[in-house]
Amino acid sequence: MRFILGLFFIFSSINLTYSQVEVSDFTFGFELSPTISWLATDDNRINGNGSNLGLRIGTTGEYYLTENYSLIAGIHFAFNQGGQLFYERGGNLLPRTDLSINLPEEGIPNNSDIRYRMQFLELPIGFKMRTNQIGNMSYYAQFPVFTFGFNTKGTADIEGGNIKTESEKINKEIPFLRMFWSVALGAEYELGGNTYLVGGLGYQSNFGDILKGGGDLADGGKDRSSAKIHSLVLKLGVKF
Repeated sequence: MRFILGLFFIFSSINLTYSQVEVSDFTFGFELSPTISWLATDDNRINGNGSNLGLRIGTTGEYYLTENYSLIAGIHFAFNQGGQLFYERGGNLLPRTDLSINLPEEGIPNNSDIRYRMQFLELPIGFKMRTNQIGNMSYYAQFPVFTFGFNTKGTADIEGGNIKTESEKINKEIPFLRMFWSVALGAEYELGGNTYLVGGLGYQSNFGDILKGGGDLADGGKDRSSAKIHSLVLKLGVKF
């Protein structure tokens, strides 16, 4: 509710600032966008070893400042985000999770894979630039876009040594709130009236660490790595 009220006041202020501009329409759209995401860390002994195919669905509102510039905000659900990490050093790699299997005393073995699957409720807000329409087409760039991502679900598949388990609940290993940034390029095709098909390609990553880490490693050290999600988004949607 505070987020919505904040947007209301922002839009109201912009409307006063641009009161001389005739274009002040608000459009509403739906998005269903496939994603490819992967994880990377700042520790050279924890390396990306696979990507996740995911999906982002939701709604986006667009407030026109002028014919070529607008503010965007929305509510999205992002499914199956994350990827697979290969851990050269094993140990208590998921310290906040009670696994459904019994681990050896040293924890998860060395040279193990963990595939992380994360789900987020996303609240993006950003800026959009658009070309003049050429025939039925116009082209756009979205930059910058900042997104509040709320962790709603996390699971992991673990494989290494004699250990193999799937769909372990690891919600406590993921911060509840993270900020993301993204950019996108694309095109809009006018179907008629105020209805447009929207397509594009975007890139998204997060600020900070997407995993809490901090577990004890088998060699006596601590997991102090920082991990980030990188995502390519094939943006598909319609707006009215």
